[in-house]
Amino acid sequence: MKFLNKGVFIAFFLFYTYSSAQYRNGLKGIYMPQGEQVNLPAEYNFFIDEGRRIAGEVYYQNLQRSSGRDSSFNSLELIFFENRKYDFLNTGFVLVPQMNSQLMGKNISTVTVRNNNTWKMAFGTVDFATYNPRNNVTNFLYMVICRNMTDEQVLAHFLNMMDTPANSKISKYVQLIRDINKANKINVEEKVDEFAPGLLTKLCKDINAQTSGDECTLALYKAYIEDKDENVTRQNIDRFFRSLGNMSLQNMTNDYVLPRGDLNIMEKDIKLVLPNEFFYAKKKNDQSDISFFIEKIEQNLTYDFEKKTYVLIFKVTPHFDSTSSDFKFLGEYYDTLKGKQQVEDIDVKKNEINYLEFFLYPDKMEVQVNLTKKENRFSYGYKLKNVFKIKKNTP
Repeated sequence: MKFLNKGVFIAFFLFYTYSSAQYRNGLKGIYMPQGEQVNLPAEYNFFIDEGRRIAGEVYYQNLQRSSGRDSSFNSLELIFFENRKYDFLNTGFVLVPQMNSQLMGKNISTVTVRNNNTWKMAFGTVDFATYNPRNNVTNFLYMVICRNMTDEQVLAHFLNMMDTPANSKISKYVQLIRDINKANKINVEEKVDEFAPGLLTKLCKDINAQTSGDECTLALYKAYIEDKDENVTRQNIDRFFRSLGNMSLQNMTNDYVLPRGDLNIMEKDIKLVLPNEFFYAKKKNDQSDISFFIEKIEQNLTYDFEKKTYVLIFKVTPHFDSTSSDFKFLGEYYDTLKGKQQVEDIDVKKNEINYLEFFLYPDKMEVQVNLTKKENRFSYGYKLKNVFKIKKNTP
């Protein structure tokens, strides 16, 4: 049957099955043919391998392509055959497609998925074979490119940031040239008409002429950002970009450089069943009777500078009125009045869940529940006391 194309897919499985090689044109996705770049760090090869392992079980039809840059599709219908369940990385979180139609006498699940924001980097693709968020100079230059700043604009901003004494006998411009000369061991002439048009463009050309070329921004980095202590360097980068748009280096790295996107599941077609381990039970990784239907999945690869690790975050939003029942779980939260972490049983009523967040580290997974209490309409975030170990399948 021509309309039914085997193989590739897209869904949370969706957790697993994002960006197929078959309709990948223009998409900087995480699934690539052998030999091509994979848009996830090597630490997540287990995630990619698991997705490839199950990808052959999923079919699709009615693919609607998107013509936008770095995009793969607007919508499609995923097809799952009868009695298929998917245990996400063997953590006990089980995805269950609902049987809602038939094909050649077999029960199948047809799931309409809409792609709102493809898994992509907004300004290009990071090569994770070479990219390191802790390489401060690379990250600084990435941010300058992402903000579409010219060398002259970078120069102007450093001039604006300079804090010189009120009784100083030299101008900011002269001090800037002296700082650049000292840091880069060059000798740019400081005696110029500071009111002449095109002054900053001329300065950039003079710097480039005495370096290996096109290094004006890098010369400024060496003069005002770089420090022997990488943490101080990162704080200087943070200060530079916060003064431009009140956005931290952490957030700029996650939002500008690292890939993100989201998918919508239009109907109540895929159920997420929570494991007993979710409730801190003694019996681990058994399937409970608590579940909800998935409406939306958002994903963002992030980098935690303090912990020095990537964190792949999935935000899973349920369809309204689809949680099976009330439940309790053991949660952690920060009590601002007591000034410390608290652990207690959290009562959750049906339809109080806003979303679950899955924080996937290279070796573990943490889960947070965000809910809105009916009695006061306040939103709360509770981290599960239990941490889920990743059980990696071996070939």
